[in-house]
Amino acid sequence: MSRLNPTVIMTAGRGSRMKAASNEPQNILNEARSRPKAMIRIGTDAKPLMEHLLMQLREEGCTEACLVIAQEDTTTQAHFDVHPIAGMALTYVRQSIPSGRKKPLGTAHAVQLALEANPQWSNDSITIANGDNLPPRGMFRALFEHDAVLPAFDPRFLGLPQERVLAFAVLQADPGGKLTGIIEKPTAAEVNASRWGDGQPRVSMNYFRLPYAPLLDAVRNVAEHPVRRERELPEAVSLFLKSGGQMQALPLAGAFLDLTHPSGIQKAGEVLDQGGTRLLDRT
Repeated sequence: MSRLNPTVIMTAGRGSRMKAASNEPQNILNEARSRPKAMIRIGTDAKPLMEHLLMQLREEGCTEACLVIAQEDTTTQAHFDVHPIAGMALTYVRQSIPSGRKKPLGTAHAVQLALEANPQWSNDSITIANGDNLPPRGMFRALFEHDAVLPAFDPRFLGLPQERVLAFAVLQADPGGKLTGIIEKPTAAEVNASRWGDGQPRVSMNYFRLPYAPLLDAVRNVAEHPVRRERELPEAVSLFLKSGGQMQALPLAGAFLDLTHPSGIQKAGEVLDQGGTRLLDRT
């Protein structure tokens, strides 16, 4: 099988909000608290979110993925060993928690581990995906048309709580559509200053695509955040831009199915049972 559009999927997050107190039914809480976020089963077919994500990737043109899993995860690889995705080759790396820390080194470190474990990808562009949400159908196909691209989503159509959307990084681009900046945790003034030509800001959902070598260089060299003490992907992308790299900011619109909180489990299942979400024509 030829390799097409290799993808790194980050699934090692601890998911503390998913395990927090909630008024959801007990069966939902049991699912949220007993399984990794990406392996929570949703919909009437009770398939893990990760299975839906991998199937979407395959349908849109990916044949190989590396899953970055937590050091204590005994669920993910065991599931796909028994339930493989036809046409999709999977590898795994574990992101451990270093001695003296309470959490891993961050998302940039997770991607670094995956790239170093797959040197056969060195001539490819690599797509980065999250394991705890499901993007609108068509998004991966749109990304695969570019070597270096970051989807710039219209926040009005994400289908997520407003308080979450306000916390997303906002994206800046030049008139030609080249990404010029990413602002993490923006202030209201920074959001207003980052509005695009239609008067709306655009936000990052932490999906993007870059060639292997400059991506590996960026995730290896990005500094640890002084407060959160993690090496973070948005800062790695910013480092790539500051070093002279160019990246297309691709304006898109569509809703995400999100599993950050137990309340999202039933909602995501209901939407999937109705066919999921798709990219909207308006961007």
